[in-house]
Amino acid sequence: MCEELGVVTTANTVDHRKPHKGDLALFFDPGNLASLCPSCHSRHKQRLERGGKVVRYGADGYPVE
Repeated sequence: MCEELGVVTTANTVDHRKPHKGDLALFFDPGNLASLCPSCHSRHKQRLERGGKVVRYGADGYPVE
């Protein structure tokens, strides 16, 4: 998510691109995993999964759609 904005951030959190909801095959599928920074995982990704809108800002500080 940071990379899409041109921001270099340490990604130390593994995220499931598609929520696994207990499906072990999906849980362990390497194609379903992505590295995110803690902020993107805890804030932006969670808000998206709940149907909310995420306003993100680029490296220049301006909002990015």
